[in-house]
Amino acid sequence: MKKILYSLIVIMAATFTACEDPGTSILYAEEYLELDAATTVTGSRTFSYLRVDDGQGVPSGFIVNLGAAHSSSPINFTFEIDAANSTAIENLHFSVNSNSGTIQPNSSTAELPITILDDNINPGETPAIVVNLTGGDIAVNPNYESATYVLQVLCESTLAGTYTTTTTGTSTDPCCPTETTVTGEVTLTAGAADGEYSISDWSAGMYLEWYDVYGVTATTDLSVNFNDVCGTVSIAETGEPFGNTFSATGSVDPATGVITYTWLSGWGDTAVVTMTPK
Repeated sequence: MKKILYSLIVIMAATFTACEDPGTSILYAEEYLELDAATTVTGSRTFSYLRVDDGQGVPSGFIVNLGAAHSSSPINFTFEIDAANSTAIENLHFSVNSNSGTIQPNSSTAELPITILDDNINPGETPAIVVNLTGGDIAVNPNYESATYVLQVLCESTLAGTYTTTTTGTSTDPCCPTETTVTGEVTLTAGAADGEYSISDWSAGMYLEWYDVYGVTATTDLSVNFNDVCGTVSIAETGEPFGNTFSATGSVDPATGVITYTWLSGWGDTAVVTMTPK
């Protein structure tokens, strides 16, 4: 019985071994083209571009992949923009330099000849381009022939530093019935990503002026995250010391570097902060 069982195991092992190599050969013998973004779970990918307002576009970075071993000959392909399903507008958000491209010999990728017109995309906008591969010297993989490319812009941000502040606001608390103006100093400390900062006191001195009677002191931590996206600054809704929330929005004067923002708390307190670089 043991000899019979051993013989069956040997036969089965030989069978699996015999099937593995031909199957592998068939897999690597296939040749096809695909859009890189199409291979993601959503069939889309977000691309960020540094907006510099120089009147020049930038290469898209959209990639066509060769699903095969390198070829000694160029491999040509064609594509089209699906305008009906795109939210990006041709010649406003992007331009197409050609509807064809080439994967060069001994290469696995090629960039689609699309230029992104980054100067025309505003912060917060996310226009999308839908691209369809339409043909090529080799077959297009039907599973990955269409992809969505979402565009967004970022700007270089250099706001870190110390600022003198002038803050004018009104409180809804009986302690502070009249409009108040205070001066002081805050610091912006750069965070991990471009445009991310920590501000040392989001109220810019106003909470200390109003609410020292409720325990706010010079050592009370009023630091929060502060964001700059192409000159638009904001503080996302977050907690304040008395159990409510606040948020802020504003802008940077590109000529002077002066930052102005308005904050509003859930209590109805509000103030306008002017930050001047030291």
